[in-house]
Amino acid sequence: MAVNENEIHQIQNNDEISLKDLILKIKEIWKYLLSKWKIIVIVGVLSASLGLVYSLVKTPEYIAELSFSVIEKGSPGGGLSALAGQFGFNVGSSGAGVFSGNNMIELLQSRNLIERTLLNELNINGKRCRLIDYYRELNPPEDEEEQKEDISFPLGLDRANFSRQQDSLLYVLGNTITNKKLSINKQKKDIDIIQIAFSNSDELFAKLFTETLIDIVSEFYIQTKIKNTKINLEMMEIRADSMRREYEKALEDQAKYSDQNMNPSKQIVRVEQQKIQTTIQLTGTTYAELTKNVEILKLDLAQQTPLIQVIDTPIMPLEIDRLGKIKGIILGGFLGGFLIVAWLLAVYFYKRIMQ
Repeated sequence: MAVNENEIHQIQNNDEISLKDLILKIKEIWKYLLSKWKIIVIVGVLSASLGLVYSLVKTPEYIAELSFSVIEKGSPGGGLSALAGQFGFNVGSSGAGVFSGNNMIELLQSRNLIERTLLNELNINGKRCRLIDYYRELNPPEDEEEQKEDISFPLGLDRANFSRQQDSLLYVLGNTITNKKLSINKQKKDIDIIQIAFSNSDELFAKLFTETLIDIVSEFYIQTKIKNTKINLEMMEIRADSMRREYEKALEDQAKYSDQNMNPSKQIVRVEQQKIQTTIQLTGTTYAELTKNVEILKLDLAQQTPLIQVIDTPIMPLEIDRLGKIKGIILGGFLGGFLIVAWLLAVYFYKRIMQ
């Protein structure tokens, strides 16, 4: 179906009118905003002043950065499982199915491990105390009721014996650290290097917390990875020690029996000697096999143990994150100007709609 020239001209005219209306509308809005320039300038100046004040009163934050990599090693299997299986031990699994290097990011943000870090005991400024008590000294509670309670975490007090107030304080502080103070990420997707960044208003606390956190998480990660093999090794060592004692007892029994029976011509003497000799051979062979398996398990434990290689550690003076005066003025002025313009536009369109 052909379109005549009149219809084409009509469509072009409609497009020109629509574009013209849009340009006129923009000019009208711009003119309206210019008429309100005094309000925009006043609000912008006030917000810029607030930005300056904020930059002056805001406490600077010290940033402690630490980077590390997880070097995984071999896993158990092969002949070791068969050898240990002869004695009823399971060597075929470890914590590898639960954790891998990428899980370190989740572990570093675990509430349990964050709390362990805060409860860790350290020598700080010549005084032994928990990290959380040192933090409390730096940040005393503002509420008078909380000040009266004087909640502390005495050295040696078991976590299971904490009061409700202690649990609550620990939980709140742990959440604050995880959500606001702690940042964990991989530097590059193709490189397994993890970076920790922790910010705090006290430089020493930032450094100590970061270093203690990586120690706590590393210990937990390694112990989880080698847990089964370590248990098997301890059980194998106990079995080997027991067999050694049986072997030594059999040797002593042979010596005592020989001393008590100097005439080996009697058949009963020979039978008893053969029994003792058989016991010696069996216990000796079993003890030798167990000893060999103990050494194999020790080697396997060393091969399974992952290495947490710290690359960069926080060194004082730490980097300071502060809001400069110029930056505060610019950000404050921009934010205030944006908000007042948005409000004026909202009022303008509301009036037009209500007309």
